[in-house]
Amino acid sequence: NKKKIAAGLLSAAALCSFFTGVTEPLEFAFMFLAPGLYLIHALLTGLSVFIVALLPTRAGFNFSAGLVDYVLSFKAPMALNPWLLLPIGLAFGVIYYAVFRFAIVKFNLKTPGREDDEYGEEEMKATLANDNYGEVAAAIVEGLGGIDNITSIDNCITRLRLEVKDYTAVNDKKIKSAGVAGVLRPSKKSVQVIVGTQVQHVADEMKKLKQ
Repeated sequence: NKKKIAAGLLSAAALCSFFTGVTEPLEFAFMFLAPGLYLIHALLTGLSVFIVALLPTRAGFNFSAGLVDYVLSFKAPMALNPWLLLPIGLAFGVIYYAVFRFAIVKFNLKTPGREDDEYGEEEMKATLANDNYGEVAAAIVEGLGGIDNITSIDNCITRLRLEVKDYTAVNDKKIKSAGVAGVLRPSKKSVQVIVGTQVQHVADEMKKLKQ
């Protein structure tokens, strides 16, 4: 599903780039997720410009070297064999695809549509063993070392996202006794409790205890 969404977004960006020459939507789609690809892109672009400069071809552009500018450049007074850009562009299209695909697969780069799922299917299906949210909240608070040890209470779709003062006071076994699916410790100040889609009710009860 993520790949279909990414394909739609990238197709729109590619069409924009093709017709107008505005490449930023495509570049911004991967430059922050995979900076290494942007470096490859810069090197390949420089190589393509270098090769064109060596050949007997010249084409001007008014805006950003898209299809519209390319067609108009055929009538430019100083244009020289602009048709040569077609085979060069096709060749570099193949090179781009091959190099990008190799880098993405080899280094498992998280390009659009290939990001890790934050919430697995099992996590989304997780349910509490106890449907008394007040009791669940109280048990989790106890496992976290008491309400005074909790500095922040938040939640996402399936998890409680908590910040604590004293990491050593957290007892995973006590937290799990509340009937939750699991406990994660991303850092020495944060604890995540996998509750399932009922997490909002538990978070609300914990916030009441914190008041």
